[in-house]
Amino acid sequence: MGAMRAAAGVVLVVATAAVGAGQTEPPAGDPAVLKKSCDKGAAADCYTLASMHRRGEGAPKDASRAASLLKKACEGGHARACLDLSGMHRTGEGASRDVARAVLLLKRACELGEGDGCLQIGLMHQEGRDVPRDLGEAATFLQRACDAGLVRGCGTLAPMYLEGVRFPRDTARASGLLKKACDGGHAESCVALGELLIAGDGARKDPRGAVALYNQACNVGLARGCFELGRAYERGDGAPRDAARALSLYAKGCEAGDPRGCHAEGRLMRDGAGAPRDAAKAAALFRKACDSGAPAGCVDLGLLTETGKGVAPDIALAAALYQKACSAREPRGCLQLGLLYRGVTGMAKDPTRAAGLFKEACDGGDLQGCSTLAGAYARADGVGRDVDRAMALYQKTCDAGFTSDCYALGTHYQRSFGRPPDLGHAVPLYQKACTGGAPAGCYELALLHESGQGVAKDHTRAVALFQQACTAGIADACVKLKGR
Repeated sequence: MGAMRAAAGVVLVVATAAVGAGQTEPPAGDPAVLKKSCDKGAAADCYTLASMHRRGEGAPKDASRAASLLKKACEGGHARACLDLSGMHRTGEGASRDVARAVLLLKRACELGEGDGCLQIGLMHQEGRDVPRDLGEAATFLQRACDAGLVRGCGTLAPMYLEGVRFPRDTARASGLLKKACDGGHAESCVALGELLIAGDGARKDPRGAVALYNQACNVGLARGCFELGRAYERGDGAPRDAARALSLYAKGCEAGDPRGCHAEGRLMRDGAGAPRDAAKAAALFRKACDSGAPAGCVDLGLLTETGKGVAPDIALAAALYQKACSAREPRGCLQLGLLYRGVTGMAKDPTRAAGLFKEACDGGDLQGCSTLAGAYARADGVGRDVDRAMALYQKTCDAGFTSDCYALGTHYQRSFGRPPDLGHAVPLYQKACTGGAPAGCYELALLHESGQGVAKDHTRAVALFQQACTAGIADACVKLKGR
């Protein structure tokens, strides 16, 4: 394709000058020479002359004349002429504004080997812009663009294999396309490939390789690359754990336009990681993130606003920020707004609204939302009592490490209304809760060892568990220890 573009942009005129005084070879860019050559069917010369008229360089600026010459060049098989003429029909520059004609010209350019034409028509089919949305057609054209050396075509096709939208999910195929695009300088593909290497998805797990790719993208100014590189340093994943380095990378990503970088920078400033704690600066960064489309920034700004840290306390504003985040499908926003509706000073108590928000949070993947919703079902708080639903949610959160919910689930197995006791399920749940740091689980397990219900009667074990629960603040456990 490079040779084709060179032929399109350079005209070599071989002229035989008559021998004699005053005779010189005509210049290669002479419009008169180019016109004669064009009239004889030299498509490349038609294209060069069209470009001169279009730009007004070396020939009078004349968009209509340029369009006419491009049409002739395109009909003569000049791919770039078809592409340029398509653009003129799209905008109405020197030709009728005709989107349908522009689309046909793009396809013609692609057929003639012009990768830009393949890429443009592929993106149009992918987005449903000026043509029907057709992912099969999009994939065909994007593949042709990729094969023609346009790395953006490779990089845009890869997610279709990653997401399994048009084809069966094929991470190995996606990885290969991303590598080709990244090697060709497409920074977005470097970041996407890095994410696969971090996860070991479609490629061997290689955190250090991912960091190298993120660094490559960040160095050319891609905000997303700086953000991902910052996360690697914050987590110590493929790079040394370094909060200060992470902070500087998040700041670079924020400045380059990634609102997630602003949010992450704000988090570290709020927590005093990598720099002195600064709630006011954190609030400003959260505000920037929120205003720029990162709903997590709205949630964290809301938390500061609710508590009056770094900003003036304002419950109504906090609620508005949580609502904005929740509406943008940030489940933490739904959770925090629901907690306000439980009866925070300055907010009207609305248990039904709260329960609905907890469900939104849970459905969005927020496990704290699921835990809070389970309690609402168990207590009939804003929703009808539904023990089965509560237990299913507690099981989900217990499995995810919410040890206090393991305890709650155990109590439901042991003594839920309308259910026979099931100590076979309750005992291991209490044990998990106790081991995981939920002292109420230790207390319940101690009672069972004391009485011999569901477990072997074991006075020594009971005392040890009462002591553990008492030390952790369970007053009833301390009472049990008196006189022993």
